[in-house]
Amino acid sequence: MNLKPHEGFTFLELVIVMAIGLVLVGFGSQIYGNLQPSTQISRISSEILQATRTAKSKSVARENNAAHGIFFDTTANSFTLYQGATYATRNSSFDLTTTLGGSLSLTTALTGSGDADDVNFSTGLGTPNKTGTITVTHDTVGTKTISINSLGLIEGN
Repeated sequence: MNLKPHEGFTFLELVIVMAIGLVLVGFGSQIYGNLQPSTQISRISSEILQATRTAKSKSVARENNAAHGIFFDTTANSFTLYQGATYATRNSSFDLTTTLGGSLSLTTALTGSGDADDVNFSTGLGTPNKTGTITVTHDTVGTKTISINSLGLIEGN
């Protein structure tokens, strides 16, 4: 009796390998699905943090011999880096507006002088006319908060 060795895989072996592959794909898609919103909220909060620091830096440097600020439009879920003493009296040709994505929302808790959602930094010193927090919220991931203190220190978590 001459037995030939089998070549290839059995049907059962192929089914087991495919089942393991499907389980791995299932776990991978869950991880990726949670990673994307987390990255989105981190990116936009970093953009707000950087835009606020840029407004302060431009005011300290007396760029174009003007104050600079950042306006938070909580209705349109956007923020605008601007040049001028206030958002209302700004030179709009220098505006840089960023709009948040659909699953993100923007809220502020700012106190001080001027319009409610307008933070302006003094020319030369960079002290803000407002202090408080700006909060970015994602529908599923949570929140990120940016704070501005009376000395103009801008921090995010």
